[in-house]
Amino acid sequence: DVVLKLTADINFAGKTWTPVDSHADSAFEIAEINGNGHTISNMTINGQAMFRRFAGSGDVVVKDITFDNATVNSTSINTSILTVQSYQNVLLDNVDVKNSAINGGYKVAPLIATVYNESSSTVTATLKNCDVEIVTVKATSYDFCTAGMVAFVYADDNDKIEFENCTVKDVKLIAPDDGYKA
Repeated sequence: DVVLKLTADINFAGKTWTPVDSHADSAFEIAEINGNGHTISNMTINGQAMFRRFAGSGDVVVKDITFDNATVNSTSINTSILTVQSYQNVLLDNVDVKNSAINGGYKVAPLIATVYNESSSTVTATLKNCDVEIVTVKATSYDFCTAGMVAFVYADDNDKIEFENCTVKDVKLIAPDDGYKA
């Protein structure tokens, strides 16, 4: 299980990020990204998200990182700056997004936490101390359109979704119909 630790701010000005598909290589399962309070800025993503399927078979944690001035362009499901998927618990803690634009098909949001529970144990998708500010979120399809941040759990009634101390401020949601914004 890979642990990534940022040791400095990263400026992607003039570069395009190619999304990483962690399902393509089962040896590449990320357990944690620790931003150590650093910022990733000026990132352009032509694809679903920074990690197309950021995944782990165990718990996945992303913490203490800010994404500033990111642009994401896709026509796919789960379009975001950061989509975290796992088969156990997912925790996004102190992950902030500001001054950004996300354009996608459906299930479009700056931050998405998803858990696919294939066990009998209880799992949780948690967003804690996350802030989204000055972001435009646009969806082109009707299915589960746009939101400031999203958590999904695909399992049974005992599993949980938790939001703790999170804010969404100055976010513009654009969808084919007003009923598909959250």
